[in-house]
Amino acid sequence: MWGQHLGWSYFDHPPLHAWLLRLVSIVAGWHMPSVRLLTWATLGGIFLIFRDWAARLNPADPKLWFWRTAAIYLASPLFFGMTTVAYNDHLLVFCSFLAIHCFVVFTDRFETGAPNALRWLYLAAGALGLAVLSKYNGLFVGFGFIAAFLLRPKLRALLATPHPWLAALLAAVMQAPVIWWNLTENLASFRYHLDDRWGGTAGQLNLMHPVNFVLVTTILWSPFLIWPLLRLSFSKPLSDFESRARTVALGTFVISTLFLLAISLVLDAYFYWNIVAFVGVMPLLTRFLQNRILLWAHLLFGLLLAALVVMNFGIIPVGDALHRQDNGSSINYGWSEVADHIRAAEAIKPVDLVAATRYSTTSQLGFALGTTAAVKLSPEHSQYDYWQNEADFAGKSALILTDEPDDSAVIAFLRAHFTTLDQVDSFGISRFGIGLYSWRIWRGDGYIPTP
Repeated sequence: MWGQHLGWSYFDHPPLHAWLLRLVSIVAGWHMPSVRLLTWATLGGIFLIFRDWAARLNPADPKLWFWRTAAIYLASPLFFGMTTVAYNDHLLVFCSFLAIHCFVVFTDRFETGAPNALRWLYLAAGALGLAVLSKYNGLFVGFGFIAAFLLRPKLRALLATPHPWLAALLAAVMQAPVIWWNLTENLASFRYHLDDRWGGTAGQLNLMHPVNFVLVTTILWSPFLIWPLLRLSFSKPLSDFESRARTVALGTFVISTLFLLAISLVLDAYFYWNIVAFVGVMPLLTRFLQNRILLWAHLLFGLLLAALVVMNFGIIPVGDALHRQDNGSSINYGWSEVADHIRAAEAIKPVDLVAATRYSTTSQLGFALGTTAAVKLSPEHSQYDYWQNEADFAGKSALILTDEPDDSAVIAFLRAHFTTLDQVDSFGISRFGIGLYSWRIWRGDGYIPTP
């Protein structure tokens, strides 16, 4: 839906992913596989960089090194889960790794006196700009670059020239669409991430938050990678390239992790915010996973969790299969059935609008119906408030998909905004005889905009 409503930026994320999704929809059409198309392109890009690093890190047998690196990467639940699903993170990971790669090549060329070194510095800055245009936490890669400039004497000397500053300016200027959108929308995205999304809990010290942050991050990255990471941190590099790559990768890891650990003291920081911390270290861990027991423990652990992810989103939610309701997963099932019920209700008595009561379900409903005209009707503030004008709904009728109970604030909102409101359908989604989700469809007539 972002791609179908092009903008300079968006309420909860920067715009690059949306722009590319629009391009994909034009080239490949509006289908489920086309939504996933970008994830295959970014994975291919990551593998190309892995192949380049394999030749540099182990020139004696780069092919074996590459396949081990690829397997280690895909066996990390963090990367498998967050980049298999078409979140912005797959683009963030690729652009971040591309930026790190370009910066390491720049460092390699500059410190050895090879030609065209500065070209790679500006390429790194451009890739960094794209990473931040994917998700805001791409900024941590830039801090990794700063650490490398400060820690490596030859790079530190370059700070006396204009090139590092011009490269930083390039990455910053690339954020102009985000800055412009926020300036014209009362800093909406920045206020949401820094304050609004926390519901007044920001700033309240909670020592369990950093504990949860560390535990969840460790489990989902893979506990079997902790020892290789420690060995990477304290072992002597075997090559100049590994030394240069390690400086940037570990700099990014330490700064991102410590910053988010500090943030977690006063906010419930999510594990995936720290995904860029691990991007650069992944291809460097291959040397420290030569122990077959440790390697296979990691691979089998990742394979097990990957199988659970595939089952959870492709066959039946794991929680529901164990008779523990998981609405966050089960809500993704049965959207063709939902669309059929909406069409059947509309065939009985046509309406002006088709709507849902949450931004996420509005998007899913619109995709299932093949329309960008689905609207969000609820007090929840979201991106839809920037796409739709409530005044345009005045006097109109609507079919509204909801999962809210009668006594909820959302149903009260609907009753206050329609002259008449009646339930016209209720149905459930099930798989293998197990009930997954319950939906209701309401019909409202005579919409009354908020005064």
